[in-house]
Amino acid sequence: MTGMNRQMVMAAALLAAGLGGCVASGAIKARLHDGEPVTMHYRTERFGLNGTMTATLPSGEKFSGRFLQVSSETDSETLAPYWMGWGAGWDGWSPWSDDDSDWMGEGGMVSSASQYYSGKVIATLLGDRSGRMRCAFRLANPEQGMEGGGVGGCQTGDKQKIDAEF
Repeated sequence: MTGMNRQMVMAAALLAAGLGGCVASGAIKARLHDGEPVTMHYRTERFGLNGTMTATLPSGEKFSGRFLQVSSETDSETLAPYWMGWGAGWDGWSPWSDDDSDWMGEGGMVSSASQYYSGKVIATLLGDRSGRMRCAFRLANPEQGMEGGGVGGCQTGDKQKIDAEF
């Protein structure tokens, strides 16, 4: 192998290693309000603030869908699919205490995302038995994304609530 070919192979290997490092996945520790465990996982996409999420309820119903980390670049068109079937802004539901007014607070979620990394993640998941689930998380370290951990909750279409931590 010539010196030039060796350099090209090394550069390609470094690029591939760098690209591979941009994807993260992990478990989300989750429980229904009655204490029953819910199996949840996430997987981020390369170079983005989004990815996929799955959840399995104790009943066996499996949910899957996309999540989005809200940033200053997030507009209402980007958010629209996440409100699917729930109504814009998920009025009347917040997985945190009432004093967490900046999540949905005055002006709604879009206007509250004034920083590049707002620390807010939302998801809408569809079930394999026609159910649906909405999730909202607050990241512990927004610059690290889902890998940095966080807390939040989910709610199914039949009003089951799930507490989550990762």
